[in-house]
This record gives sequence, structure tokens and C-alpha cells, in this order.
Amino acid sequence: MERQMIITIGRCFGSNGRRIGERVAESMGIKFYDRNLIDLAAKKSGLERELVGSADERLIGRFLELRPGLDMLQESRSEKIYRAQAEVIRSIVRSGESCVIVGRGADYVLRNRPEVLKVYIYAPLESRIRTVMKRYDFNEEEAEKVIRHMDKTRRNYYEYFTDRNWDQKEGKDLLLDSSEFGIRGTAELIRAAAEMKQERDWDV
Repeated sequence: MERQMIITIGRCFGSNGRRIGERVAESMGIKFYDRNLIDLAAKKSGLERELVGSADERLIGRFLELRPGLDMLQESRSEKIYRAQAEVIRSIVRSGESCVIVGRGADYVLRNRPEVLKVYIYAPLESRIRTVMKRYDFNEEEAEKVIRHMDKTRRNYYEYFTDRNWDQKEGKDLLLDSSEFGIRGTAELIRAAAEMKQERDWDV
């Protein structure tokens, strides 16, 4: 019986991480989770999809909220959304389904699962600027501004909910510069690593 295969992908903005994840999932014939986790998390948390989507990988309040009429602090919406997404990710793994999960701190959520391949994709700023300029029809200044904003947003989200730095090597199995290998080459490297990791005996 073929073993379950789970791949998590963290990525800096403009590194083509999402497209690479899609290509990996397609080539391996497994499910792909990215923004489609929003619907699942909204259902799990009981919050409106629009609210969950607007807070996706963002903080909508870094402190606990004080609800009217209560004398105690309640968890913030960001924390509720994060917990819902984390539980959805765990439930996917428990189901036995093989998949690729992009973002959402999935590498940290599944940090105690050694069979999960945890990948981080990056690229030099110059390369990412070119990618973002082409993708969104931005000029160079606009592209750099949005890259720095999105990187900061993702970093703040990740580091608020974990005890790790967003782009540190600890907790990752594979760090890849997508500008060196391109979308196809990076996807093939990830697939090869996943297949090799799947062959290991995690019961010993």
C-alpha cells in the first residue's frame, strides 16, 4: 500500500511558491491546498468566509480582544482563524490523504510529523521584482513595495503563532532558490525529495 505523502511549502512573495506547489501536486496526482483552506477554516471556526479570507496569513489584531459585557479576555479573531486552519490541516493528515499545503504555517502545525516534507522557497529580491512586475503589471517601485509588504505580513503572521523565524532553516527539510531552477525544475526537485523521504521507515 502506498504511503501518504504530505508536502508543506513556505514561500517568500514573488518566488512562485504557489505555482510550484500546484505543479508538484499535479505531477504527483495529489490534492493541493492553498486559499481553498479558507472555506474549510470558515466552516470550522463559524466565522464568515469574507472575514477568514481577509485575515488569511495576516493579523487582524495582535492583541486579545475584550468583548463587551465580559470581564475576561477572549481569543482574537486571528487566533480563532489560525486554530481553525491548523485543525483543518491536522484533519487532512489524519484522513490519510496525500497533498501539498502552501503557507498557513503548515510546517509548524505538522512539526511533530517527521514523514512530512517541509519546504521553503525563496529567490533574490531582483528576481522577485521581475516576477511581480510581469504578473501584476507593476513598475519596479510598485513591485518592490508590495514584495516587502507581503513578506512582512507573512513573517508577522508566522512568527506570532509559532516559536520560529519565518525563513529560518530549522524545521525545514528543503530550502530552494526558485530563480536557479525555475518553476518546473524546483517542482521536480521537491517531488524527488518527497519520493525519497517516503521511502524512509519512520517506524524505526
